[in-house]
Amino acid sequence: MPTPNRQPDVLIQELLEALPQQWGYSPDYTPADPSAEWYELDMRERARDTRPQAVHLRPGEKIVHDWRLAFTRDQDGRSIDGAIIGVLRSPGGARQLFVHYRNVDAGPAGLFRRWAEHAPAHGIAHWLQQTARATDIELIERALTEERKDPSLGKNWFPGPSVLVLDTETTGLSTDQDRVVEVAWLLADHAPRQWRSHLINPGLPMPADTYAVNGIDDSLLHAEGSDPAKTLDDTLDAIAEHLRDGAVLVVANTEFDLPLLDTECRRYSLRPLAARVGVEHLKAVDPIRLHQKLFGARKGHSTLPALAERYVPGGALGSHTALGDCHATFHVLAALLRQEGEKIARRSILDDTHRRTTGAQAPESRPRPALHDLLALSSY
Repeated sequence: MPTPNRQPDVLIQELLEALPQQWGYSPDYTPADPSAEWYELDMRERARDTRPQAVHLRPGEKIVHDWRLAFTRDQDGRSIDGAIIGVLRSPGGARQLFVHYRNVDAGPAGLFRRWAEHAPAHGIAHWLQQTARATDIELIERALTEERKDPSLGKNWFPGPSVLVLDTETTGLSTDQDRVVEVAWLLADHAPRQWRSHLINPGLPMPADTYAVNGIDDSLLHAEGSDPAKTLDDTLDAIAEHLRDGAVLVVANTEFDLPLLDTECRRYSLRPLAARVGVEHLKAVDPIRLHQKLFGARKGHSTLPALAERYVPGGALGSHTALGDCHATFHVLAALLRQEGEKIARRSILDDTHRRTTGAQAPESRPRPALHDLLALSSY
């Protein structure tokens, strides 16, 4: 860990290693004028607002910046927020490491200051990532609330009364060995009506490559993660109730999430979701599978972020949180049915040889897909 008197080369490398893959260092950021009026004023006002830090800034005291760096977080080629990291020095010689996090959509989100000698890079990385994650969740919930108040999807976009979108974040990609660390669901008809999201602490360390994708680390799970058996039991009960009431299950990448949840149920001796609903086998609509049936499964073109970029104005809405991916899945499915509904109906009829050989209804007379079309094309 570098001391405040050194250039931050070592800190840069440690942060790049500790932060998830969407964070990067901006080498073009050179503070030619470290006392830039807007930045100094912003830092001083924010420091005064926090009493534990105010003792380091006396009235009339001038802040000196030893150095500053800019880190940005990118999503789908766009910088969605950033942070400035540096060292402040007072006339008395006291030095503090600061992290100033600013989200381009949500505004200033926080300020973190500690003695520079006692702030390891992994602590900064954890703070940055969890602040970013909290901002992501706040933005998703704000979007869901706005959509509920002002529906923009229109009525009857889906051939059923409502949908329940389910998503998980996990420790890895094995449906037999890996564990659920976050589960969320979103109930919607023409617009979102209800949603829940839960962090789960499975008691196992998060692999570094998984943290690089979803930003969930051991510290977060120990601090906020709930008991896995109770949380999964309560969550599956709530989902099953909505499915029994007529909601249609929607899952992006059905062949992963549902088997993984069944494995977790066996691990904790819980009733599986199908049994709670009262069916032998669960059926779910999978927008990724629908897209693959229509256009083929080209590598990199049928992931949830890629489909959101293709079908949803403004691009991907997911944020590598379970709730964010529920929101993205909901919008991708709605857009897919609006834009490709006739193709889906035609493809379903072409795939059903029995219907074609027994005088099925012509595809031209049924331009919108029925629910059984979506379920049939979603199956693996």
